[in-house]
Amino acid sequence: MTVILFEDELWRHFATLVQARPVFELRCGAFSTRERVMAILGRPAYGLMRPHLMAYFGPSGGLASLLASSDPILLVNGRALNLEWLTSLACEPINTAYIVGETLLGARVSPALASAIIYYLREQQAEAARDELLRFARVVELQPLAALLRYPWDLITEAGEQLIRDEPLLARRLPLFSADTPHIITHGKRVYVDPAAQLIGPVVFDSRDGPIFVEAAHIEPFSYIQGPAYIGPGTIIASARIRAESCIGPVCRVGGEVEASIIHGYSNKHHDGFLGHSWLGEWVNIGAMTTNSDLKNNYGSVRVMLEGIGQIDTGILKLGCFLADHVKLGIGLHLTGGTMIGTGSNVFGMHSAPKNVPHFTWGGEVFREYRIDTMISVARIVMARRKRELTPAYEQVLRKAFELTQPSRDGLG
Repeated sequence: MTVILFEDELWRHFATLVQARPVFELRCGAFSTRERVMAILGRPAYGLMRPHLMAYFGPSGGLASLLASSDPILLVNGRALNLEWLTSLACEPINTAYIVGETLLGARVSPALASAIIYYLREQQAEAARDELLRFARVVELQPLAALLRYPWDLITEAGEQLIRDEPLLARRLPLFSADTPHIITHGKRVYVDPAAQLIGPVVFDSRDGPIFVEAAHIEPFSYIQGPAYIGPGTIIASARIRAESCIGPVCRVGGEVEASIIHGYSNKHHDGFLGHSWLGEWVNIGAMTTNSDLKNNYGSVRVMLEGIGQIDTGILKLGCFLADHVKLGIGLHLTGGTMIGTGSNVFGMHSAPKNVPHFTWGGEVFREYRIDTMISVARIVMARRKRELTPAYEQVLRKAFELTQPSRDGLG
């Protein structure tokens, strides 16, 4: 069986976050959707996405290589967060589709039928693919799933429950913590720690409200971690307060106070400052004492300006900021609730950051277009510091994202 995740029409709701990554590479809980599919099924999962992302995130042999064999094709919607239905679909008869409302959730199809709908999925036209499946496949209508991502803030509101759903997957390889040391204090019994993790007490793990998962990370003294929470491998928790519903990816540096936030891999919030109910992509750096608000003074719901969509009232009382891949923030910045900062932007030298900053923007009191050659040069240095290479394929992702987002910077210097 060949597993393929696809983006559908609603990728546009996530446009600020996904210029340099597919929707199914957004982290929520311990995994991205692609990682979670692979963990559940125990096999590789490939992707169909917007053209400029295919060379880096797509299959190495190209799309044709996935359809060359006679194996069944398992298609999975990249916005699917709750995957409790996945193993059932994998056992369904050939040419079966799962639909929730009007949304194509997934399908198990023959290579011949996959070839008939793959054009639509390649163009993010999942509705057309669904209509084609209605003609030729057995259709199973599932009850609505709350954990089908619709807007960026769903990543925040669903993180806690998703961490709990991820517990069986992580418990397969992370043992329960049982070391007898007075410097490591545990409340509750659902603390899972990789034996390679370095815990330098005093450290407090509080799992009474949900499980805590610590990969081969480094936890420095005077850290407090409240579950549900996930700490990825190679991450340093620098005497920080990590509050419930936080998900921190690999090789991050995190200090200060973090609450109900998602931090992708290779990002830094190493110094004091508050990060709450927020989402950070990869290669983000937040300067010392920079902090965000996640609650309005009038206790009203937070409004967010979605790129290409307009302003939306989220209906959420507590919501912080969204920082896309390669965003850099200077020291002492303040961010209001619902702030969206686009890919590759560098903001500094001001008290309060604008609520919306276009992709590849540079400046403070005055904003200019960030020259792509300079931005890539900085990215190459930053990635090398974590022993990662900025490959030619990934460079092309950034350059194409720069071109595609040009209209958002019209009027800048």
